[in-house]
Amino acid sequence: MLEYFRRVAQWSDAYGCDEPVPFFDLANYVDPNVRADPEVIQETVRRAAEGGWNAEQVVPFVLNWAAVRATLGFVFPEGLEDPFEPLLLLFERDGGFHTSNGYAEMEFLSVPIAKWRERASRPPLPSLDPAALDEIDRAGSMRQFGYVMGPEG
Repeated sequence: MLEYFRRVAQWSDAYGCDEPVPFFDLANYVDPNVRADPEVIQETVRRAAEGGWNAEQVVPFVLNWAAVRATLGFVFPEGLEDPFEPLLLLFERDGGFHTSNGYAEMEFLSVPIAKWRERASRPPLPSLDPAALDEIDRAGSMRQFGYVMGPEG
């Protein structure tokens, strides 16, 4: 989640986004004329309902972003990475989140939302490959619980 905050804060700075929270339709700032197919959005939101209210809310943002990326000639501005990749990886790894009282809540971990823009200058995660993410999950479980949570624990 912190990597998502970092990336979306950088894009927000680059495109002058004035959104108060990090979960918004970034594609609308990059190219407001490009939108995902409404039927695809509706079907994907229906499928994402298991992931909770916040998953349903971000699905249109992710799909509109994918539509912008698919636009002929779209190139990431220098120094910017795909902002939604960390969220997609969270969902692909059977994670989810909801927001409550100013925090992004992920099972046993909470991340404050209030200062998400300040994360723009933080260093990126060294790697988002599965082995690196597994190690982050293992270390977090050990630090918080003293044992590994999840399929291997």
